[in-house]
Amino acid sequence: MAVSTDRARDGGLVRIWSSAADAPRLRRPTDVILLVASVLTLGLLALAAPGPTGADDALDTVLARLEPLFGWLWSIVYAVLTLWAVGVVLLAALSRGRRRLLLDQATAAALAFGAALVAGALAGTDAFTIVQGLVSSGPPVVYVATRVAMVTAVVVTASPHLARPWRYASRVVLGLGAVAAIGLGATNLIGASAALAVGIGAAAVAHLVLGSPQGRLTDAQVLVALADLGVPATRVTAAPGRLAAENLLVARTDRGTNLLVKVYGRDAWDSQVVGSLWAALTRRGERAHVWGTRRSRVEHEALVTVLAAQAGVPTLDVVAVGVADQGDALLVTSTPRASLRLLDAEAVDDELLGAMWRAVVTLNGAGIAHGRIESSSVVIRADGSVALADFDGAALASDGGEPRADQARLLVVTAIAVGLERALSAAVEAIGPDGLAAVLPYVQPAALGSRTRAEVRGAAWTLDELRAAAVAVAGVEEPPLERLRRVTPRSIGTLLVVGLLVYVLVTLLAGVDLASVAAALASADWAWLVAALVLSPCIQMALAGATLGAATARLRYLPVLMLQYAIQFISLVLPATAARLTLEVRFFQKFGIPAATALAFGLIDSVSGFVVQVALILLILVSGLPGFTSALASGSSTTGSDSSSPSLIVALVVLIAIGGVVTLAVPRLRHSLAATVPRARAALVGQARSARSALGVLRKPAKVSAMLGGNLVAQLLQAGVLALCLHAFGQTASFSQLILVNTAVSLFSGLMPVPGGMGVAELGLTVGLQAVGIPSDIAVSTAITYRLVTFYLPPIWGAAAMRWLHRHEYA
Repeated sequence: MAVSTDRARDGGLVRIWSSAADAPRLRRPTDVILLVASVLTLGLLALAAPGPTGADDALDTVLARLEPLFGWLWSIVYAVLTLWAVGVVLLAALSRGRRRLLLDQATAAALAFGAALVAGALAGTDAFTIVQGLVSSGPPVVYVATRVAMVTAVVVTASPHLARPWRYASRVVLGLGAVAAIGLGATNLIGASAALAVGIGAAAVAHLVLGSPQGRLTDAQVLVALADLGVPATRVTAAPGRLAAENLLVARTDRGTNLLVKVYGRDAWDSQVVGSLWAALTRRGERAHVWGTRRSRVEHEALVTVLAAQAGVPTLDVVAVGVADQGDALLVTSTPRASLRLLDAEAVDDELLGAMWRAVVTLNGAGIAHGRIESSSVVIRADGSVALADFDGAALASDGGEPRADQARLLVVTAIAVGLERALSAAVEAIGPDGLAAVLPYVQPAALGSRTRAEVRGAAWTLDELRAAAVAVAGVEEPPLERLRRVTPRSIGTLLVVGLLVYVLVTLLAGVDLASVAAALASADWAWLVAALVLSPCIQMALAGATLGAATARLRYLPVLMLQYAIQFISLVLPATAARLTLEVRFFQKFGIPAATALAFGLIDSVSGFVVQVALILLILVSGLPGFTSALASGSSTTGSDSSSPSLIVALVVLIAIGGVVTLAVPRLRHSLAATVPRARAALVGQARSARSALGVLRKPAKVSAMLGGNLVAQLLQAGVLALCLHAFGQTASFSQLILVNTAVSLFSGLMPVPGGMGVAELGLTVGLQAVGIPSDIAVSTAITYRLVTFYLPPIWGAAAMRWLHRHEYA
């Protein structure tokens, strides 16, 4: 039955709600992230609560200067903040089927009020003052700003239910309302920030307990969107076997044919982003779609589908693609008769299996990696032939690992469908025993999608049994698994152990406890820390110049700068030197440079940095410039009492000795070390000839100057950031001393097989600062803040740089 346009508009031209009133509710990963971020923010703010801090005073000064112009506006904005929350509540009360949202808002508001009482009490604010802050629009200053917290909880709770324009408007109102509360003297910057964190955290808890909608379009809205694209339809139904996170539908056209419709709703943002971001952070080779627009995603999938078809790969026909008037992106294709997931083993004959393998091999041969081969993406068309679908995760000009991963996924899904024997026989027929052997390292859970992993758990065999059977069929020894996961339970456990060890070593060597560190952090002048954060990105600007000097190829500065920022992102999961070499080699290969030559460029760049670091240390030590003013002894304190703890040198020697003993005592570690040496020697010998041309850069004075100069400026800028962090705690040191501390720690931590030198760098900075006369609690606080602005925060813009490199095909 046809649906009229007026009815399809579902409430008029302006969309208010993101989903239907009876839309199913889910617990979203976004809310877990928001809750964790809120708790961490409150924990950091508690160090300086209730204020005022230096940042509070600076903002108060700015607002006082703006008082003649905007003073009258604060009361109006603060009133609008309250009225907006009231409007959101009334909207839920007066809309049909939305009354359940009132319970959500009441729950979040109660949680926010209770959290504000607890956070305020911990900061020394009495309960009466917090309650008074709910009704007061002026002084006294309250930590936490109660009204802002409760309004934030109400509005953020309703956010998933509202269409995207209203979400954005809500965020603007909340931000301006928090500033207005500061301008009226009802709170300060730290109190307003805590209020926002409390409100967001309370809303996240309400969503996790009660659930929230996905923002999926109603059937009527999909019909209107199809009409906007010139594909009139009379009915839409859910596609068989779709996942909960997918909006995949079958549309019935007015001509009586069916079309497959994939919808990226304007209001369904977080389920795509969080899953994509998590995969990118935890699996090597995955790319996050954080900054990809809805239009770019559907156009990318349509483009790859067309390119694959032109290369001879059987695909579903693209009927329409684009963005509807309301902002929803749609991809419309022909409808398959069935997918591999819905077929019985008897229905999949050997000819179909062979066609599946030919399709994937042809796709990979055309330089395209599908990226998400699953039982739902291998389909049977209306004429009974095999086709590939769902190219959303496809990558062009893929490297050797991605096609192998595609084939490994196909092997697994065909084994699920028809059993091990027939699946392996089809694989050998398509790619041969050697090809099957090359695929085996990718037959692991990290290479599979969530649906395929669930199907494997329900199968009569395990992945280990599949690999064992494949080894027997291929007649080879079982190869080691390819490392695909960045984050594993073992890596998380290692990080926790490193963190505990660092804490023990810092307390042992620095003679300082957590309470004194917290007190020192609370006393920081945040303006200086902000200045350090602003200066930090300049370090990569200098390193980009060094990289340009290391390469004989003609490169542009902007891509190389993005490369340096991207290294900041990848350093979270790889040791610093390894991260730099890995990304630089991939970057240089995009310019047609052979892998060995690219590796040589990266090594030359790293070696030049090492030379500069060693030269700086030697120059300071032999020139009479201020250096270490006290022995590298632990347990120093502000009282100047002697320490009976062992020196840092003794501690390091003991640690190295323990590491050597453990390596020799554990057979697995001993054999791994013994096997590494000949492999490294063979690799160096094999690459020496092809890398020889890269050494020609050393005969060019301009290139050598760029390398050494860029690394030198980077070291000086790092020392400058360290000086700003130290100044934030009211301490100073000679610039040569800070260069010595930072350079020595950078040199040492860069050699450690720990991602980003985590733990090692913090410990080295603490002891080094003590050795130049900085009190122990200030030394620990400076080390923490310095690492925060130079290592833990830069991955934020490093992720954007990584996306830029991928988008412009530099990585």
